[in-house]
Amino acid sequence: MTAATERRTNASQTVVHALLDEALAKGYEGGVLGVQAEASWEGPESFTHAGRPVRVAACPSTLAVWEALRERGGEGWLVVLTPRDATELGGGALTHLIWNRLRTPDPWQAVQQRFAAANLDPALYQHAEHRTVAAGLLAAMPQDGWPPAPGGVLTRDHALEAVVRAQLQLVERGVEIDVTAVLEWSLKPAAPSALADLRATVGDPLTDSVIDWLAGRCGLAAGPVATLLRQGRPFDLVPLGLIAGLLNDEGKAVARAVGHFEGAYRLGRTHSNVLNAWHADAFGLTTQMLAPETKRRVLDTATARLGELDISELAETSDVLPAGLRARLAELAKQIRTVLPREDEVTRTGESDTALDGPLITAELAELEATWKRVTEHHLAGTDDTVRAFAAAVRLVRWLATDVTTRGGVSALVERQVTADAWVDAAVNDAMRGSAETELAGVLGSVLELVRLRRDRHDRAFGAALAADNDPDHLGVERVLPEVVIPLANQQPVLLLVIDGLSVAIATELVADAARTGWAEYAAPGQRGRAGALAVLPTLTELSRYSLLSGQLGQGSEDAERRGFADLTKQRLRTSADAGGRAEVPLFHKKQLDTAPPGQALAPQIQTAIADTEQRRLVAAVLNTVDDTLHHTDPGGTDWTLQTIRHLAPLLEAARRAGRTVVITSDHGHVIERRDGQLRKHEATYGSRARATGDPITDEEVQVSGPRVLTGDGTAVLAVNERVRYGPLNAGYHGGGSPAEVVVPLLVLHAGDVPGNAELTTIGTSEPTWWHPAPAEEPISAATGTTPQQVPQPATKRNRPAPTEGLFELDEPAEAEPEQPESASPASDATAAKLAKAVTSSKTFTQQRAIAGRVSVSDEKITALLTALLSAPDRRIPAQRAAGELGIAPNRLRGALPLIKRVLDVEGYVVLGYEQESADVVLDEAMLREQFGVRA
Repeated sequence: MTAATERRTNASQTVVHALLDEALAKGYEGGVLGVQAEASWEGPESFTHAGRPVRVAACPSTLAVWEALRERGGEGWLVVLTPRDATELGGGALTHLIWNRLRTPDPWQAVQQRFAAANLDPALYQHAEHRTVAAGLLAAMPQDGWPPAPGGVLTRDHALEAVVRAQLQLVERGVEIDVTAVLEWSLKPAAPSALADLRATVGDPLTDSVIDWLAGRCGLAAGPVATLLRQGRPFDLVPLGLIAGLLNDEGKAVARAVGHFEGAYRLGRTHSNVLNAWHADAFGLTTQMLAPETKRRVLDTATARLGELDISELAETSDVLPAGLRARLAELAKQIRTVLPREDEVTRTGESDTALDGPLITAELAELEATWKRVTEHHLAGTDDTVRAFAAAVRLVRWLATDVTTRGGVSALVERQVTADAWVDAAVNDAMRGSAETELAGVLGSVLELVRLRRDRHDRAFGAALAADNDPDHLGVERVLPEVVIPLANQQPVLLLVIDGLSVAIATELVADAARTGWAEYAAPGQRGRAGALAVLPTLTELSRYSLLSGQLGQGSEDAERRGFADLTKQRLRTSADAGGRAEVPLFHKKQLDTAPPGQALAPQIQTAIADTEQRRLVAAVLNTVDDTLHHTDPGGTDWTLQTIRHLAPLLEAARRAGRTVVITSDHGHVIERRDGQLRKHEATYGSRARATGDPITDEEVQVSGPRVLTGDGTAVLAVNERVRYGPLNAGYHGGGSPAEVVVPLLVLHAGDVPGNAELTTIGTSEPTWWHPAPAEEPISAATGTTPQQVPQPATKRNRPAPTEGLFELDEPAEAEPEQPESASPASDATAAKLAKAVTSSKTFTQQRAIAGRVSVSDEKITALLTALLSAPDRRIPAQRAAGELGIAPNRLRGALPLIKRVLDVEGYVVLGYEQESADVVLDEAMLREQFGVRA
């Protein structure tokens, strides 16, 4: 080509601005800037730059250049764009130009200037269309400019990272861009459009370079990441990563699935290590860091992609996809159905009451327990309602496999209700939540039918014991205040909470919830463990609550309760010598509790009374939430927590601040309407579950009499089968003679240290053995299905528990090699612990924490993992041991390790690794010491 026909580069606005900046930096405040480029201009003909006017003239010929020079004003800038070279223009024209020469619009010079760089890394020029890349860098520059190149050298990493942060906004300033950041960004709704906008703004060469740079931050998963981002599918990175982990099993079916997977997304041949790494990163993000709604979207997308690929069956092996959980539940249901007795066996057993207390399930449960463990290890198990129902079903199966024969009268049966059957009732409530899948629902129903046979037997036995003993020695509600609450209040301040209608089954949930907030349970004075008291018969509020609060058998309204309570406490409650006179013991009912100023959880008078532990040794309140639910809510389907019962949580918090011991009890319990009951009509009834004598008594009823039967003639007929009612349909009932109605809980709670003068003893676990998979060698009580009850220890003598074994133990080496330290020795362990602590206490670790952003693994857990690794031979431990040190299930380790690596792998140098072949977690101790600055 001749000079006249040779095509020149177009001068972009960005390049012109960069050349003007360069001229200003050299001291020029105006003049003629000659640029050898195509005589075309897409920007405005006139504009202002750095406060000076600028006019651009496109001059295709030498004559046009001279015309532009003649028309130039005296101030500002004239930019001449011409394809003519210096020879064609001649020396006369060049003397009018700053620098006396034409400038070539080299975009890299402009890039260099924009990044304040003295030099450019040659890697920037390696792209075949590097000038387009440079132009893209100029077009992508944000309003506040590019960050200066470190050390004056503009590297490829610095330039591309700057584009990513400015245009894609992956992470906040100061947070490192790693695989977790890339995957998390890919799930943002704006990610696809951000990538498309980048391509439209800077062109394909720079966009592809940015994608390659992002993929390079993703380790072994770089290939799939780059491929999907180039296809504009960032939203598939995590869902397909979850699928990738399902493709490493051997077999023709999986091989076919891999082919579908690689072909559908043009991934090419993908090595198993890549699939594993991709899955680990996606699994870690999904299980550890995503909000619930985002997680749901990811799982739905992964499930849809499996369907599109016609490989949905692989989801059944997943630890995170819903289909994997369904498959495990189906297997569990199959196992449960296998161990349940045949229908004819159940029929024969049901004909004998004594046989119902023997083991109703005799099959070995080991395989069922293993299947249940697999269910619980699935990531979604903790929030799935069907899993909750089957957790209860498994517990009930264990109970059905236990001999629960109980001998004795009313007291023995009360103990059975408190220590075992109330837990059965709680499990039944959970199992009754059911499943939407027919097969699973059928298995739950079969378990519940068998449970009902045994529980009906227990209800009949309890009713018969009440009928046989018209004045039992067991603690009744009328004795709770005189014999338990007031003597305790004479030792230390007490808050008495009467939760109307509270059953022992609901109490098990409340105590568990209270324990999570720092409350410990103690045995009431005179009791060895969690106790129960007997309600007055019939089990009606106006009878039992009055008897409870007045300390005497009788009937009365709230006013009568208040008078009786005042008389009782005046007689029995001591006052301190410096109390300044007796203050009336407050008893708060619903009206006072509900009357609180806006913004306050409790009325001021209630808060003041609880806080005054000098003059008010005892404060009492009646809560009605449970009893209210019996009329319009499903008590069996309610999650009973401290927040569920109105006013309970703030009352407990006020008691905690005041240092009060809390006693929780009730006037009566209740049974639940499960829509399988029957209405029995009688002329004279006492509520929904008791009636007068006269009509024939059925097997589902008992006739009681005696001083604790507070009817006109001292007799009543009580329903003992929970499906019998005498009144209109409600959510639940009370008044009858079943243990769920008659036995009320007697709970004693305290937060913090108990005063030394208090005669309280700590209670260990109250859960029956069958509530959890019990060790085979641990004997089970025939009466209650609980392990032999430990003798409670005085609360003032806090016994330290004996050291427990670790979750996973390392085998002792037969003989240590002479050149290696004995890594299992105490000295080595101490050294390892010291080094691990030095790492997590270092400045570098703190900085890495800040850079890594959200990491859900605590410093203590990372310290524990490092200690185990540093004390292990070759600085490696099995994955199961690593999971134990982190306190997580082994299948969750793949999700946790990438998060820990974000902290430990400083600047990408690998400190912590996972070895696929051996399934070991490996530590590079030398790199750890170097990166975190800790010495040997």
